[in-house]
Amino acid sequence: MKLYTSAFAPNPERVHMFLREKGVDDLEMVQINIMEGEHKTSDYRALSPFAQIPALQLDDGRVLTESRAICRYLEGIYPEPNLFGTTPEETAFIEMYDRRVEFMFLLPLAWWIRHGHPAFTVLEKQIADLAPRGEKRVFAALPNGWITN
Repeated sequence: MKLYTSAFAPNPERVHMFLREKGVDDLEMVQINIMEGEHKTSDYRALSPFAQIPALQLDDGRVLTESRAICRYLEGIYPEPNLFGTTPEETAFIEMYDRRVEFMFLLPLAWWIRHGHPAFTVLEKQIADLAPRGEKRVFAALPNGWITN
């Protein structure tokens, strides 16, 4: 298997954190520089048509994208320690918190950074209104106890 990844990007980092928790350190890593547009080349799009990172190429050549799908697959390959729960309750609460972090914190954070930081103009056309909306949502989420409610 090969994991196509990129330094400093949140979705690949999610998979890296998962691998560290699993104690997996023998997976082949291929670095893709998104700031130089390597994820948009025809070679990379042959693996990941939507230019998504991370991408996990399985030994049979098929490719998984989406960090959650990759982590679910790795959970099956490396079942210990279990990170997705073993009972219906564990699984449900893990899924709930995972989605909360993703939609209530990471998505607004991405808006804030990708649409507000000048370095990211190479990645996409920035929409000025999204940066302050993202910032507002990130900071509004933290003090209100959104994780425990």
